[in-house]
Amino acid sequence: MSANQSTNNTSGVTFTGRMAGWSARHRWWVLAGTIMVLVVAFMLSGALGVETSEVMGAGEAQEGWELYEDRFDIIEPADELILFHNPDVDAADQEFQDMVETLVQELKEGDYEGVVSVMSYYDVVSVDEETAADMISANRHVVVARLVFEPAETKDLEKWVEPVMDAVAEANDGMEGTGYEVSMLGGTSANTAMNNMVDEEFGMIMMIALVGGFIILLLAFGSPVAALIPLLMALTSVFLAIGLAVPVSRLQPLNFYYYEMIVLIGLAVGTDYSLFIINRYREERENGRSRIDAIVAASSTTGRAVFYAGITVVVSVAGLILTQDSLFIGLGAGAMIAVFFSLIASLTLLPALIAILGDKLNWLRIKGLGRPAHGGGIWGFITDKVLKRPVVFAVVTLALLIAVATPLFSLHIGSTPVNTDTIPSKLEGYRALELLEEHFGGMSEFNALAVIVDPGKDGDANAPEIQDSVANFVQNLEQNPAYTPPFDIQVNHPADNLLIVTVPVVNPEDESIARAAVLEMRDNVVPASFDEEGYDVLVTGGSAYTIDASNNVKSKAPIVFAFVLGIAFLLLLVMFRSIIIPIKAIILNLISVGAAYGILIMVFQKGWIGESLLNFKAVGVIEIFMPLFLFAVLFGLSMDYHMLVLSRVKEAYDSGHSNEESVSIGIKATASLITSAAAIMILVFGAFAFSSAMFMKQMGVGLGVAILIDATLIRAVLLPASMKLLGDWNWYLPKWLEWLPKISPEGEHSK
Repeated sequence: MSANQSTNNTSGVTFTGRMAGWSARHRWWVLAGTIMVLVVAFMLSGALGVETSEVMGAGEAQEGWELYEDRFDIIEPADELILFHNPDVDAADQEFQDMVETLVQELKEGDYEGVVSVMSYYDVVSVDEETAADMISANRHVVVARLVFEPAETKDLEKWVEPVMDAVAEANDGMEGTGYEVSMLGGTSANTAMNNMVDEEFGMIMMIALVGGFIILLLAFGSPVAALIPLLMALTSVFLAIGLAVPVSRLQPLNFYYYEMIVLIGLAVGTDYSLFIINRYREERENGRSRIDAIVAASSTTGRAVFYAGITVVVSVAGLILTQDSLFIGLGAGAMIAVFFSLIASLTLLPALIAILGDKLNWLRIKGLGRPAHGGGIWGFITDKVLKRPVVFAVVTLALLIAVATPLFSLHIGSTPVNTDTIPSKLEGYRALELLEEHFGGMSEFNALAVIVDPGKDGDANAPEIQDSVANFVQNLEQNPAYTPPFDIQVNHPADNLLIVTVPVVNPEDESIARAAVLEMRDNVVPASFDEEGYDVLVTGGSAYTIDASNNVKSKAPIVFAFVLGIAFLLLLVMFRSIIIPIKAIILNLISVGAAYGILIMVFQKGWIGESLLNFKAVGVIEIFMPLFLFAVLFGLSMDYHMLVLSRVKEAYDSGHSNEESVSIGIKATASLITSAAAIMILVFGAFAFSSAMFMKQMGVGLGVAILIDATLIRAVLLPASMKLLGDWNWYLPKWLEWLPKISPEGEHSK
């Protein structure tokens, strides 16, 4: 029998093995089918695009914003501020005025699509001195021009604003050496600048992840061919996931940064899953199995562990749906799609590629690299020490992790304020924000509250009772020191079924003041102004969103935790037929996640460590969605290594080894593999930590630290120590649960 032939012996073959075996035997069909699906994915993504939404949160603020978005048909603010500055020249100087008017006239008369008007201080001062006073700094060295776009969808506004941004940048370059400068800031230009910067950085992040991943895989396998396959699998999964995101987004719009989410999770899990299976395939080949039999055996054992680990990730992230928060649902959907395709590809395309390559998988093998350390290397040495003194190692490690997790009790979630301390100085628009803060009190007009009056889709916002209430409302606002005029009133003509009052808040950058202003509005000002009979009044805006989203996270977190932990418990219970294993696994994973939270708080909330390295300034908050999102993702990812180790331990135990021997065998057999896999994940997540976007920094640090803790202290110390101390109790299953199906994540073995 040739090495390529199979014995066709299906005893002990699991469903993942059968799937892989079919794919290996029909390898060219699988490859052709994958290419066809990739082409369709590219066509879908290019032709239709993914529906995204920046609407996020839950509660009154989200409801109000959705009404505004739906009936005004506007997603982004349509106003932009252009600031002209010279520290040595008064605005009354003719040269200063000429400099301003030159650019203003160009923007008025030039071919700038969507621009409705451009009004500078000089245009307004002769008509409305009160309005003009807000367009010039107290020292008269900064003059403001306001550019207004016509109402439009976000995609149109972004297309229109870029030529204006280019014109402002070109004008500023032309002023070099004159003492004058011009800069621009507004909702649309700020988002466009941030997206451009993230896209720029993302290319570098991808390069670091791919090149670094290749080096790690080369060290693990010793062959450039074998090292390239997991990366190819990960990229294939990412592209397929982006294609599936198109129809999924029609059901639930994804978060604006869905692409980064898919790549982040897809690269990490796609590479790791392939690494696990390829490693087991090579082991089986070295043990004398034929090519097809080795593929089937690897997928029946490690492939099945990968399947259950992936399902755990998907189910964990699915728990975010229970928040009923569009942000969590959108982010979670991106992560679930990425893991789903990584799983499918690892059980179909990967076996097909291995079958095509055969022993050419080891082409160009580098001598001395890729040889397994049968003693487990450094981790095997540590494991042996831990098994000799489990109590000492467990107590010291637990004390360390609990100490690291202690800052969790001071967790403060919120929205990172937009100011010069929180955005990167290289961001286009940074100088404009700096001038606004120094001379005009910051971004107050962009941080205003919005009070929405909804008479219903068939109602009339111009009805006398509504107009009288609005007039009373404005009068009450003028008497309240928490708010500052002007209070702009808009009705969505011609439908006239929604009215919005924009209410600037005094000192909105101060979180406590902004929060108090929202509560004052909801509890006192609105009830005193509106009788709300026949119509609804909703308070929305950035500060209102922060309050509602925080409250929603706090109220839904216990439900999400219970769901994720409950499903994980049931999966592990069925997989290992033990009630102790799932309880212990959950406890260890919670310790790992808690320690990761602690470090996240030390870095981003307290600013104790990492500010210089990661180039940011701590502002006292962790992004609202981060703790709950990290919990769902981390709990699932942490289970990957736990399941891989435990499956090998169970395999040894079912083969007749003692509990302690099984623990030693399982950890040593997976030591180098998990080290390589963890190194890849830490590299991918760590690269994201150097992004300029704060949410990507926090996500990268949180995920990377948790994987580091899980792959070292949990896997090499607490897991073996706890299993040694529990002995055969590890495998205890109450008699009343004997009805559970007898399955094993590592195939059908019996003790």
